[in-house]
Amino acid sequence: MNLPVHRIIPFSNVEGIGNRTSIFVQGCNSNCLYCHNSETIPMTSKDSKLYSIEELLDVIKNQMPFIRGITISGGEPTLYHEFLIELFKEVHKLGLTCYIDANGFFDYESLLPLIDETDKFLFDIKGLGQSLNDLCFSDSLGNINHLAKNASNRFGVEDEHLKNLELLLKRKKIEEVRFVYLKNFYDTSKVIDEIYNLLRQYPDVLFKVIRMHTRGLPKERLKLLKGSFPSTSDFDEIKSYIEAKGFKTLKFIE
Repeated sequence: MNLPVHRIIPFSNVEGIGNRTSIFVQGCNSNCLYCHNSETIPMTSKDSKLYSIEELLDVIKNQMPFIRGITISGGEPTLYHEFLIELFKEVHKLGLTCYIDANGFFDYESLLPLIDETDKFLFDIKGLGQSLNDLCFSDSLGNINHLAKNASNRFGVEDEHLKNLELLLKRKKIEEVRFVYLKNFYDTSKVIDEIYNLLRQYPDVLFKVIRMHTRGLPKERLKLLKGSFPSTSDFDEIKSYIEAKGFKTLKFIE
């Protein structure tokens, strides 16, 4: 088995607690317009490289003993669940933890073997209902992949990612829930309310809120997102709303 990898960051302290090696896979089942890793969305890329489990283990071992574990990001790691199960088994033998940064668009039952082998998930909430469809499964860029189309049909207004989040919370598999704030795609207060209803019983789970930025966005996406970039005052307003809800563990990033 091989894993398509777009890049590897040997030392990172933003993809989970502690110093970690972050591996960004190539390929995603969504097409979020604001994605700052949009180069990882296509399933293939001339800039990606196929790695075997042995090759990735060599990379990871080279960072020891200066890392606490690894985080698989992307792209969407759960597309490669069979590979990751075997990789994580070997990484655990090294005494390291294994995290996944996921968008939540997966079939929970099918991924149970991977969930069992994963220490923690970093979970990215994209939105709700039809607004989620418009933001993350739009084919307006003309280059959306077939997996994204399938995801659009499967999830749409069902908000299955929230169901998956709830199941992972019950298993104490969530370390962080992340929400990127942008305007004109969804009812922000409704999204916050839904997240709060899920997290209020789990005070140790970090809720990270990020003001959408333009860094890394190609020009065609910037055009599609015109009018959606929150100002500092917009962000201050939503911060006040979030703080008033009573989240126990919060972090804001501008």
